[in-house]
Amino acid sequence: MTVDEEKLSLKTKILLALGQSVEGIWITVGGYYLNKFFLETCCIEPALVGLIQLGVGLFDAFNDTLIGALSDKTNTRWGRRRPWLLFGGPFLAAAYVAVWNTLPLRTPQGLKMLYYTLAFMSVSVGLTSVRVQMSALLPELTSDYNERMNASGFIVVGVNAIGLTFAILHTVIVGTDNEPSSFMESAAVCAAAILIFTWTVFCGIKERYEPPAVPIPSPGILTELALAARNKAFLYVTLMYLAGPTAVTLTQTNIALFCKYVLQDESILLLLLPVVQGTALLTIPLWVLIGNKTSKRHVYFAGGSLLALSMVALNFVNSRSAAIVLGVLIGISLAVPYLVPVSMLPDVVEEDEERTGRRREGILAGLFTTALKLSVTAGSVLTNLFLEQAGYVAPSSSCTDEGDVLVIEADSQPEAVLQVMRWLVGPIPALFIVLAMFAAWRFPITPAVHAERVARRAAAAASASKATLEATGEAPAELEVVKVPHCDTRMSL
Repeated sequence: MTVDEEKLSLKTKILLALGQSVEGIWITVGGYYLNKFFLETCCIEPALVGLIQLGVGLFDAFNDTLIGALSDKTNTRWGRRRPWLLFGGPFLAAAYVAVWNTLPLRTPQGLKMLYYTLAFMSVSVGLTSVRVQMSALLPELTSDYNERMNASGFIVVGVNAIGLTFAILHTVIVGTDNEPSSFMESAAVCAAAILIFTWTVFCGIKERYEPPAVPIPSPGILTELALAARNKAFLYVTLMYLAGPTAVTLTQTNIALFCKYVLQDESILLLLLPVVQGTALLTIPLWVLIGNKTSKRHVYFAGGSLLALSMVALNFVNSRSAAIVLGVLIGISLAVPYLVPVSMLPDVVEEDEERTGRRREGILAGLFTTALKLSVTAGSVLTNLFLEQAGYVAPSSSCTDEGDVLVIEADSQPEAVLQVMRWLVGPIPALFIVLAMFAAWRFPITPAVHAERVARRAAAAASASKATLEATGEAPAELEVVKVPHCDTRMSL
């Protein structure tokens, strides 16, 4: 591509953000409310909720990788990625509604577990069908280091803005009464948006992938996985995308219960949610600017340090005002665990192409997406296992039929549960952020390394062009000079 072709149009960035925001709706709405919905509206025992999440997480490890590999091999008149958006969008919309459907209170626990496991797995398949394709499109559309950072920032802004919008809509529709019918109303609104967004991207995006003139034999799935496992850059960026979002998921999953039982002010969530997500939205351009001036790893060190310290401080919060202040501090760096790994993945795809001779965006994006889903799984499983062991009691106001004997007053929990909730929103997530920072420190693709790769590819392309002209006897045309951005290696850690 020429230098101009490396730049992405505003329309393309909007479409990339729109496609990724499908996952943003699920991560934001589901992240804040799904676990509480399972525990206090569906009235499923914490251990069974943990098993649901664990089953779906194991399914994700197979599902994401398979769909990623299949999308690499897809060849239709619509391209490789777009058909998955066409059919995955409506499937995801239907599955989203199914997972927020409340079964009758007297439904046996085993049957509830089966139903929500299948519904959750369906969401996983639909989400993968969309998410993997969006991750695979970015490295296909541009190879410019800073443009990828800029596009990733644009995408994360869109994901946060749309996710926040629908999380607020969900909060307003459901309120504090948590009526089953209100969850279905919210699900219908979100499902309609999912369908519209995916089909809009299908109609508006254009793929740039050009298949090689001589098809390269594709190895089996086990060989593909082995190649990925030998790529250190891919392993480190995947660890970042597993550990960082796990920290965010732990805090996000437990914040509603934390507000209700520890702060004894469930309504504060309606204020905390826009404060945290809104601050994250406003500070994304700042992190993009820092990344362009230094490196993506510097962004993670700065943002991760602030995020970890703010999370630790949550353990000591006991007032509404302190919660709001920490919400702002967390929001400042909340996007970093998502922004940096997403912007690094295209660099890894190119590094992988040099090693293997093939473009494998699909399977790498599939494995990468698996890490994010496993982070959600880890967050929910840890939450529910800890709550079960601590003695969590479902609220009698929504989970007790008339005539049943009440064990504990509504809207209160044993002291051990309250302490577990404090640890789950603060110190434990901070440890995962520290692990992600270690992976960022070890990530080998710096701006200087990327610039050297661009120079090698430009030289190889010029050499191939010259050889072709000499073979045909044509006079060589003046070759376009490809400008490689200057990178100060002293800025690379």
